[in-house]
Amino acid sequence: MAKLGSLGEYFNPGLELTVPDKDGVERDYVVPLASAELGLWCQLLAEQGGRIHSASTAEEMQEVIAAIEAELPELGVDAKTMAQRCLGTAYAEMMADGVSHLHIQYCGNTAYAWIVGGEEAAERYWRSGGQLGEAQRPANRQERRAAGRTNTASANGTPSPASTRTTKSRSRSSGRGRGRATRGQTS
Repeated sequence: MAKLGSLGEYFNPGLELTVPDKDGVERDYVVPLASAELGLWCQLLAEQGGRIHSASTAEEMQEVIAAIEAELPELGVDAKTMAQRCLGTAYAEMMADGVSHLHIQYCGNTAYAWIVGGEEAAERYWRSGGQLGEAQRPANRQERRAAGRTNTASANGTPSPASTRTTKSRSRSSGRGRGRATRGQTS
């Protein structure tokens, strides 16, 4: 029989987030590994969210919502927010340090992504600024201009489409020898 090493060697003790407190001081908070109960709850929530997203009619949506209410287990007797559940002990530390509500919610969503999808999912969410599927926009004018000069089409080999607009107006003086111009239509 094969004996495998300790799992503790392969898992970090949790997810580390750096967040400003009420005075703007950057502090590190460690979100502990999720309990089995919390992990199951988050996975079920993610599955149900996928079912909601794929529902195409109001009736299907109602069926999914009813299934969510019937299938998702409750976590203990105290009602808690997603952030409280997913951040664990880091939530109380953030509250004690006066971290803003917005930052706590963002950290809670990041922790949820970590529980459901692992470190890569958490990092993608964290770096997206909360905009799933997008990188965070440049913060200042200089960065926006620099980003505007970057041609991503040439970097991936796809040519940029040619412009269909000109700055010169067509002369309407005679019109001899030409068919009537149509806007946006081709024959």
